[in-house]
Amino acid sequence: MGGEMTQGNRWLALDILRGLSIIFMLLNLNPGSWSEQYGWVLHAKWEGATFIDMVAPVFLFCIGVAIPLSLRRRIEAGESNGQLAKHILNRAGILVLLGLFLNAYPAFDWAHMRIPGVLQRIGVCYGAVALFVLFTARREGGFRLNAKAGWIAWTFVLLSWTALLMFVPVPGFGAPRFDPVGSWPAYVDRLVLTTDHMFPWWPVDGKVVFDPDGLLSTWPVCANVLFGALVGHARLTGITAPILKMLVAGGLLMAAAVGLHTTIPIIKHIWTATFALFTIGFSLVSLGALTLLVERWNSAPAFYPAQVYGSNPLLAYMLSFLVAPLIDLVWLKPPAASIRAAGQALFAQAFEPRLASLCFALTMVTAIFLPLWVCWRNKWFLKL
Repeated sequence: MGGEMTQGNRWLALDILRGLSIIFMLLNLNPGSWSEQYGWVLHAKWEGATFIDMVAPVFLFCIGVAIPLSLRRRIEAGESNGQLAKHILNRAGILVLLGLFLNAYPAFDWAHMRIPGVLQRIGVCYGAVALFVLFTARREGGFRLNAKAGWIAWTFVLLSWTALLMFVPVPGFGAPRFDPVGSWPAYVDRLVLTTDHMFPWWPVDGKVVFDPDGLLSTWPVCANVLFGALVGHARLTGITAPILKMLVAGGLLMAAAVGLHTTIPIIKHIWTATFALFTIGFSLVSLGALTLLVERWNSAPAFYPAQVYGSNPLLAYMLSFLVAPLIDLVWLKPPAASIRAAGQALFAQAFEPRLASLCFALTMVTAIFLPLWVCWRNKWFLKL
């Protein structure tokens, strides 16, 4: 999940952006109260997007940026395409297995275990894009990503996904369908996974009908990873005025997504093309702004916590999900029976409920930061 760059060509702004995405993810996953949260920490119910909806796409974009940087290092070390393909497949497979383990933990109720998930999606998209980059790259004179093939593939992913949603009738529902019940992603997930193995926490009319990390909607997610790989290639080749180009291109992509919203709605849960465009644009603007702050204005020390998080993102993610059930166990006497409830009650003595909930989430971010900081100081990094 982390970028495998040597210290000499490490893109510090990329590490920081990856770390910020993990930090904001933890703020979403660890509130003091699930019913008391600010709107920016909550996902959009369906159409539109909130700030927290940018977190997963930004992280996926960062994974893409690191792909050509990692491949170049390994190729320069003498690894063959076969060795690299084996490494990519092993890494992708381990991510999928870790995601399944976290879905099963701590109950291990196989009959009702959710199959899709964030790590599963990361593993599949990373594997698909990394293999594509590897086998279309040029090795003459050193590793060079095939940018033309990348742009063609990126365009094909978004156009094919849009064509499916808009023009191919869903059995029993017709076309176009962008809703949580009758869209292609929801239909396929219910057909293949069955609702016992889907995301149960966002029902529609009391029924489980879709999964936000479902099977079919993983296809357009590859567009975010692939665009990131193209940005990583541009970094390697020394593109002129990179910061300005990232800011301008990002702004244009976000504007295009908003302009197309009435025709192709921006929906994270089925990862519409407009959502992909908007979040790619947001990722570009964020990376450009951080590169400006870090490389031109020397403000890296201000982002030290994010740098620590960004150096060990898989460990941070695993710790968060392993600890989450523990803070909800009944350790104490009612009414504050769990650590989460006790924390919310404690902060609510000084702050209004939503701020108290955010304070608890920030406490969890700090708690997870401490073991990450120890690992950082000792150069212990969990890599696949």
